[in-house]
Amino acid sequence: MVYASHGEVRNIAMATIQKADPITTFLKHNLPHFISVNMFYVGISCVLVVVCIIVFRNMLGKKSNKMSHRIKAIHERRKELYSGLLATKKRKKPEGSINFMRMVSMKFHLVKKLELEQSEAMLVQAGFRSKDALSIFAFFTLVLPFILGGIGLAAMQFTNPASFNAKMMNYIWPVLGLYMGLKLPWMVLKRIRKKRYIAIQRGLSDTLDLMTVCAEAGLSVPAAMDRVSRELGTAYPEIAEELALTSIEISFYPDRNKALYNLADRCDLKEVRGIVTVLIQTEKYGTPIAQALRVLSSEFRHARMLRAENKAARLPAMMTLPMILFILPTVFIIIMAPAVISAKKNFATQSSQQQK
Repeated sequence: MVYASHGEVRNIAMATIQKADPITTFLKHNLPHFISVNMFYVGISCVLVVVCIIVFRNMLGKKSNKMSHRIKAIHERRKELYSGLLATKKRKKPEGSINFMRMVSMKFHLVKKLELEQSEAMLVQAGFRSKDALSIFAFFTLVLPFILGGIGLAAMQFTNPASFNAKMMNYIWPVLGLYMGLKLPWMVLKRIRKKRYIAIQRGLSDTLDLMTVCAEAGLSVPAAMDRVSRELGTAYPEIAEELALTSIEISFYPDRNKALYNLADRCDLKEVRGIVTVLIQTEKYGTPIAQALRVLSSEFRHARMLRAENKAARLPAMMTLPMILFILPTVFIIIMAPAVISAKKNFATQSSQQQK
């Protein structure tokens, strides 16, 4: 009788919890008979996950060809300006999805809020220089919390725990979805910027070697940057793009230092700021630029060697845990298995002899 009463109490509690959920009750009364509530939640979650994957793939997949389109457009525009072809042209109409993102971001005043947070500079540092990049980023910062929060709600409804404590702990899924939706765009942007900085850092020494050769051959700084950007377009497209853009800015700006400062702002690295400082000082004091670039190149190579040695020195400490978890158990099995098998056989023969 006691167990039966407990079972009845549990059934009454489950019925009360199910009645208290208005979303589930509404779906049960309005969905077709061949679609259950759990199937509906699973379908909605799958659709939202597929939409997120497609959106992020389209946003990140456009960076595959980093050198060609932007630099070609800038070169064509420079040729037009040099030849005086400044006639008005019809502006290319942007895509409908970009128009929708821009409209939503401007309606909620997201662009102004993000400009205060210096997100535009971070987008430029990550390689997104389009005028619609800030609107697209603002749109994702607005929409993504609702998408991931909806996925969290679907997961909360799909689990349907029995006890009250487990049901209260189940509310962590929509909260976690909202938090990840707020933080995920910034995390992705910072990761892209970090990868781009690493790629630029790797090609600095080779870039300075080629610029030293060009300077010794008598080329000016913008001509040397233009030549090096064409040579390094395949090996190091990130730094080639920055050099080409700096070369174009030097040819347009009346003050060369402004273009070099823009390079330092786009690549917020200690090494790039050192190069900019050296170029400005050599122009100011009239020192030979080839010698200064050669010294910088040797310093960058030495720094790259130190970074490689630092990673190699950290490798034994990083390999300790995988060795303990994966390699040592296998070694123990290989060493101890023959002894265990032979001992088992000896015990079996001894037991059989004792029985006889």
